[in-house]
Amino acid sequence: MNLLESTSRTLALVGLAAFATGLGCRGYESEEPPIHLIRNMDTQERGKAYRADTTGLFADGRIMRPPVPGTVAQGQLGEDLLLEEGQDEEGNSSLRFPDAVKAGGSLPDTLIRRGQARYDIFCTPCHGVGLDGQGPLAQVGFDSNPRLTIPPPSLHDARIKTMPAGQIYAAIKNGVNQGNMGSYASQIPLLDRWAIVAYVRSQQKAKDPAVEMEGGVLLVVEATDTASELHGSQLYAAKGCNACHSLDGTRLVGPSFKALYGSTRSTASGDVVADAAYLAESIKEPAAKVVTGFPPVMPQLPLTDLEIESLSLYIQSLK
Repeated sequence: MNLLESTSRTLALVGLAAFATGLGCRGYESEEPPIHLIRNMDTQERGKAYRADTTGLFADGRIMRPPVPGTVAQGQLGEDLLLEEGQDEEGNSSLRFPDAVKAGGSLPDTLIRRGQARYDIFCTPCHGVGLDGQGPLAQVGFDSNPRLTIPPPSLHDARIKTMPAGQIYAAIKNGVNQGNMGSYASQIPLLDRWAIVAYVRSQQKAKDPAVEMEGGVLLVVEATDTASELHGSQLYAAKGCNACHSLDGTRLVGPSFKALYGSTRSTASGDVVADAAYLAESIKEPAAKVVTGFPPVMPQLPLTDLEIESLSLYIQSLK
């Protein structure tokens, strides 16, 4: 190799190195626009979330679009009524748990342990560690007044021990008593809701062996076109009246139904006689004449005139 060839190779290597170094300098400040050899779709016009529409495509000037009516996101079709809503094929609260949360046909210990962990986080503040309704928020505050207007029930009450598993699930998902207990659907995922139900059932059974994990009483209101005491008694349980109004004189959130009919009650509007007209008014407009000493917390219930009449007849029968 002569000197000329050697020099040429050296210069070529130096030039190549300089070229590579130049490529590595991309990103340095410059008044010139950067060289963009392959643009692909990097600089295409596109809309950005929370930005105004600059294309003129949308009349409201918003680039973010609401879902098309009827759109269902992947995985959210909700075809399994039992799993998603806690209901059986007939639309009633299911006594059994969905197969999706079972292992070998039964509820696994891992599900119950998961339920305990979720219960401790979301349910303990009101219902208490022991499911007795004596959580921190259920206690009397520093001002000697209760923190909650409506005290949370003990989950060991007979009413809840016989409640279908699907109804407890629905209470977690949808809330209870028109917001008295709010919906936890956004905080507690679907499978965790069933895990909590499994844990509650296991604790009820541990205290009362007669409790069945997939048992309970299915509350059915028979269809009728005639008001009756029987129809009223079914509505009393199915509509949740039994959560606030006892049948034996026990004071709960609201007055007991025992010997209510025909009695004289003191209200903010003066003394009233609990006749059929008063009972109907109290169901339709719960805040109209609240009995003294009880909180005005009963919500308006979507009941038909027939159902209200049946409830009234049932209350009249409770001597």
